[in-house]
Amino acid sequence: MNKTIIKAPCVSMSKLESLFIEMTSQNCNLRCKHCYIEFNDKKIKDFIPIEKIKQSLSLIERKDLKYIHLTGAEPMLHPDFNHILRLCLKYSSVIIHTNALNINDKKARFLRKVEEENNLGNEIIFMISIDHYIEKENDEIRGRGSYRKAIHALQSLIKYDFNPILAIVNHYSLPEDELKSKFKELCLSFNFETTDINFKIIPLMQKDKYIEIQDKKNSENLHIECAKSRTLTINGVFSCPLLSSDNRGRCGSDFNDYSKTNYLETPYCSQCLSHNKYLFSLEI
Repeated sequence: MNKTIIKAPCVSMSKLESLFIEMTSQNCNLRCKHCYIEFNDKKIKDFIPIEKIKQSLSLIERKDLKYIHLTGAEPMLHPDFNHILRLCLKYSSVIIHTNALNINDKKARFLRKVEEENNLGNEIIFMISIDHYIEKENDEIRGRGSYRKAIHALQSLIKYDFNPILAIVNHYSLPEDELKSKFKELCLSFNFETTDINFKIIPLMQKDKYIEIQDKKNSENLHIECAKSRTLTINGVFSCPLLSSDNRGRCGSDFNDYSKTNYLETPYCSQCLSHNKYLFSLEI
């Protein structure tokens, strides 16, 4: 009997350039249809302690770190959000991944002051989730009223000289050029002049869809999160945000001793590898 051992592709991280901090995995004010998080119906207070973040940041090579990402379900719901943001700005620029429901003029003005307080030149970057340029189509995915609230947040941010990025999950599998073109028209309607850098088109990721990869990819040219980042959660260190509740993505309990090697063995990994495109972080 011929026994064949199938080995999952392996990715080794040479240096940690992006740190994702999962502020909470269960607290969110939306229930988007395509979300990778499986929400519990019960209210769970699973906010990551600020002491855990402080400890982790003290263990990371600051010279390699280019971005800290505040993510999760909805990171801005964390009761210590402002304190954590100020702390992270001491280490690098900070990217906030948010549905923007908590952003208004007052909040945008406050966040501008927080950035100006930082004397290291680090900036606050917003990735605002909005998935279609038509209100009805967006709200069908993200929930009623989410479109208008996202647009209001964008208007508030540009009023205070932020340059937000629109994080667009391509739920309807539209051509990327069409999405960018239509969103540029939408942004111009409220005097927000954009370029391609303001749009991050994210392919729809499906939890149980496994894609067979025929061609071996050169690990040095992989544009996938685990090749340059790790995710800090209340339960330890994981290879990427998509696997923050999957033990197959767990790399260790903390940054004292964590694995820099990751096996791409989950359906999410296969999809990520097939797209070969950063899903959450910026091109560095």
